[in-house]
Amino acid sequence: MQYFKQALREATSPINIKRDLALMNRFQRVYMVVIMAVTIWAFVYTGDYSSSGWTSLITGLVLAFYLIMLASGRLTNFFWGLLTNGIWLLMSIHNHLVGDILNQGFFFVMQFVGMVAWYKQLAQQQDSSQMQAKRIGPKMMGCLVAGAVVVYGVVLAVAKTAHGNQVYLDSSQLPLGMLAQILATYGYLSQWVVWLLVDAVGLLLWWNQIQAGGSGALGMFVLMIVKTFNAFYGMYLWSKTTEY
Repeated sequence: MQYFKQALREATSPINIKRDLALMNRFQRVYMVVIMAVTIWAFVYTGDYSSSGWTSLITGLVLAFYLIMLASGRLTNFFWGLLTNGIWLLMSIHNHLVGDILNQGFFFVMQFVGMVAWYKQLAQQQDSSQMQAKRIGPKMMGCLVAGAVVVYGVVLAVAKTAHGNQVYLDSSQLPLGMLAQILATYGYLSQWVVWLLVDAVGLLLWWNQIQAGGSGALGMFVLMIVKTFNAFYGMYLWSKTTEY
C-alpha cells in the first residue's frame, strides 16, 4: 500500500506531468499535433455531434498524451492511461462490444498495477525518469501465450452468451490486451509486438463498425491507426534502452 500511494502520487502529480510534457522533443511535439489534428478532422468529417461522437473526440485528444508518454517510458503515462481507458470503456459499452468492454476494464485496473511496478523499477535505476526495457525469456513468454489462449476461450463463451457484436474478432481483444499490458507493466520490449496485434484486431473491429454504421466508429478507427504507428515508434524508442 505504501508503494501504491507513492506511485499514484508521482504518476498523477501536476508537477511531474508538466515536467514530462516539457521534456518532449520536437518530433514528439509535432507527432502530438498530428494526432490531435487527425482526431479533430475525423470528428468534423463524420459530423457526429452525438454524445458518442464527442466522447470519441475527447478519447483521441487524451490518447495523444498517453501514447507519447508510454512510448517515452514516463511514469505519468498512467495518468493519461486512466483517462483514456475510462473514456474508451464508455465507447465500447455504447457499441455493445463485450470483448472490448472487458478489455478496457482490464486496462483500467492494470494502470494502477503498472504504476507500482514502474515506480519500483525506476527507483532502482540510475536514470529514474525513463523506464529501461527488458527482454523476456521464452519459457515465461510461452506461459503467457498459453494463458491468453485460455482467456480467449472464456471471453468468447461470454460474448456469445451476451449476444455481442463480432464475437470471434472482438473476443481476441482481451487476451491480446492482457498479454501486452502485462509485458508493458513489467517493462518488456516484446510488449510492442503484441500491441501491434492488438491494434490490427482493433482496426478490423472498428472498420466493421463503420460499415455497420456504429456511432463514433470512424473516430475510433482513426485512433487505432494512430496507435498502430505509435507501436512502431515505441518499439524503436524502447529498443534503444533495452537491457542485454
